[in-house]
Amino acid sequence: MAGGPTAVLPADFSDFLTADADWIGVDAGSYYLLTKGVTSLTAIGDFDSLTADQLAFVKAHVDTDHFQQAKPEKDFTDTELALQRVLSHFDISEYQTINLFGMTGGRLDHELDNLLNIFQERYVSLLPKIRLFDAGNIVAFYHAGDYVISDLYRKKYLGFAALNGIQHFSIADAKYELHDFSSDKACVFASNEFIEGQDVKISFAAGDVIAIYS
Repeated sequence: MAGGPTAVLPADFSDFLTADADWIGVDAGSYYLLTKGVTSLTAIGDFDSLTADQLAFVKAHVDTDHFQQAKPEKDFTDTELALQRVLSHFDISEYQTINLFGMTGGRLDHELDNLLNIFQERYVSLLPKIRLFDAGNIVAFYHAGDYVISDLYRKKYLGFAALNGIQHFSIADAKYELHDFSSDKACVFASNEFIEGQDVKISFAAGDVIAIYS
């Protein structure tokens, strides 16, 4: 849970709060989780978006072994520090998904950072399980390969964005199909749709793709 505007959290966010989950609060996200009754969490970040009183509140309610404060001048973003914490302290094989909240709706550079830095090689083992949620979208992340995408979230649209060029990209069993598309530039394939009762299949030989349920 990062520190983005809470107004763009999913409408059903309270359901996630009541689920059996391990929480990491990133910067202001840690304070927000504590105020919503999450009592067991890890708090990470430079906490420069919190007031002194809010930071004191976080420190008072988070065990010292689960509190990690970084300097504002650092090589990694607060979100990346959280991903690194997942890699070093959690057995990801025990988790079906790694859900990210509070990542969008604020500063655009932060939003792009949260979308793009996930593709760094150091996070490759996390990538298949990461889902980013906000009020209108759910985002999944894919390296090159073959994938079957199910209509798990019952959204109307399914879009794809190739972030750094793409080779031999195909979309099958969707309303709008695509066959063996390649480009050296970033490109977006928006407003596709599931066909009732069918999974969508995508494949590509090189590049990074995000799938956006909206």
